[in-house]
Amino acid sequence: KHVGCSKSAQGSTYFCIAHGGGRRCKYAQCHKSARGPTGFCKAHGGGRRCEFPGCSKCAADNSSLCRGHGGGKRCHELGCHKTVRGPQTRCAEHNKSVAKTAAKPAAASKHVI
Repeated sequence: KHVGCSKSAQGSTYFCIAHGGGRRCKYAQCHKSARGPTGFCKAHGGGRRCEFPGCSKCAADNSSLCRGHGGGKRCHELGCHKTVRGPQTRCAEHNKSVAKTAAKPAAASKHVI
């Protein structure tokens, strides 16, 4: 186990994937984790591939398509079809607009006496 790491060990090693555990990509000079039965990382052809004809990118999330062809999570804002990264529910543009709105102080009311 790596000091200070609480992640589970992978395969027959004592380390998590981030600290060298599990299978590594078979491509020369690549030290990323292998995906699926191929023995390669996503960048070198491992994992699920996009099913769109002629596309060789990796499939996103629990989809059979890459992000460019409609796979992966989508923004929850009405009318927006952009992709969402990480645990957010909105695209980067809508995350920024929500953050700006939340950061603005409430306008002082103008009462004339």
